[in-house]
Amino acid sequence: MSETPALPRTARRSAQLVAASERTTLDPFVDVDWSVPIDDSAYHLPPEWLPLYGTAAWEAMTEADRVTYSRHEAAALCGAGIWFENLLMQSVLRHLAGLPVTHPAHRYLLVEVADECRHSTMFGEFIRRAGTPAYRPDQKEGFGGMDGLPGGQAMSYLLILAVEELLDAANRATMNDDRVHSVARQVARLHVLEEARHVSFAKTYLAEVWPTLSPEDREAAVDFAPIAVNAIADLTVDPDVYRTLDIEDGDTQARANPNHRARIAEGLTKLTGFLTQLGVIDDARRPAWEALGLVA
Repeated sequence: MSETPALPRTARRSAQLVAASERTTLDPFVDVDWSVPIDDSAYHLPPEWLPLYGTAAWEAMTEADRVTYSRHEAAALCGAGIWFENLLMQSVLRHLAGLPVTHPAHRYLLVEVADECRHSTMFGEFIRRAGTPAYRPDQKEGFGGMDGLPGGQAMSYLLILAVEELLDAANRATMNDDRVHSVARQVARLHVLEEARHVSFAKTYLAEVWPTLSPEDREAAVDFAPIAVNAIADLTVDPDVYRTLDIEDGDTQARANPNHRARIAEGLTKLTGFLTQLGVIDDARRPAWEALGLVA
């Protein structure tokens, strides 16, 4: 497939998103009040969104322990966000490398990379001020990155959507919850506002480019999609958090936790609905998604 097929809907959406970015682009070092200490005066994620919520380990914690745990989980989510956004930026930059500067999407994709750079600096600042280890996903396990994917660039944007939708669900819950620390709410709100543009572009591009794939590429991508999305979802549990806090078998309890699995499926609802419309999830393949707990 050509790297620059004629994609008129994507071209129109790119122009709209550039205009939207001109109206609203946020600076995390202006729009987040970092003067407020990131301490354990409040939760840093809604309790119900914490992977251990409702488990035996959770019930054994004091309230103070739970708040401390939430600070570490929030920092781990920020660390995963930096790691994910690094991969996403690499994918977008590869896309850019195949586009002439006159291509309608060229300027928008540069805007998206700039957004992701600011978001990564914001996540890094949160981690540094939270006083936790510099959590990050184990690159030797699970999701291996964006190189050599079935379906090429189309699959990259499908996985970008998976990451964005999972983070968006957690961020939307966080930014509207008065039990959550003000800095965590501000970080979540900024991320939601700007990531909405990235989701819009990815959905438009994927919907338009998907029919241009060869039948063989589509078949391979459809088979690979639930495996890759599940690997991304699995990275929402960081074993290092539980080792740091001496929570025995914490990662095992978290991954087996029905509440956590329900939150993952809930966070992926917009993605799986979109993929159903696209034909990636059909009656024949839905059982594979259901078996992995990716469909609500």
